[in-house]
Amino acid sequence: MSIAEVVTVLQSAIFLAVLFVLTLKLWPSLRLDTFRQGMFMVRDELFDYAAAGKISFNDPAYRLLRQSMNGFIRYAHQLTFFRLCLTITRWRIFSDKPELSWALRWDRALGHIENESVRTDLRDFHTRALGLVMARLVSGSPVLVLLLLTAIVTVLLSKGWHNLKQLLHEASAETVSRIVDPRLLEEEAARSAA
Repeated sequence: MSIAEVVTVLQSAIFLAVLFVLTLKLWPSLRLDTFRQGMFMVRDELFDYAAAGKISFNDPAYRLLRQSMNGFIRYAHQLTFFRLCLTITRWRIFSDKPELSWALRWDRALGHIENESVRTDLRDFHTRALGLVMARLVSGSPVLVLLLLTAIVTVLLSKGWHNLKQLLHEASAETVSRIVDPRLLEEEAARSAA
């Protein structure tokens, strides 16, 4: 074996080792930190919204939304496609699918808000938080990335392209909702926050 071949083998081994570290250690850590930071930002905006007097800190809708966000922040490290598949399997095998009590309480709390603008703003905070959850699930799974690409093409063909951000949001929501009802994710987040 010549020196040039040995150098090529060593360079390849070093490159593969660096790629291995980046892929298995740094990328998941970056995804986790990015998700948590995004959720902190949405939660902080919700707090500022309440601090501005637009909604009471004791309002059930505010408290439920904050509880959901705290739960997602707390168990973000468990929010992966693999764990989601295991949880769905457990629900199906043991008929242990959780009741959607958080979603029912959320709908009831929104119904008691008289100001339509506040109700719309709270729904927007909720949508943004769920968008972060969907992005976390999809970005961590090659299977979901392929499903996302399929969903993007489907959305493009059926609705047309008006806004890239909206297209990605709709496609990721459609991708994840084919596997699990997003309300179940919120239910799990609420349980972990309690």
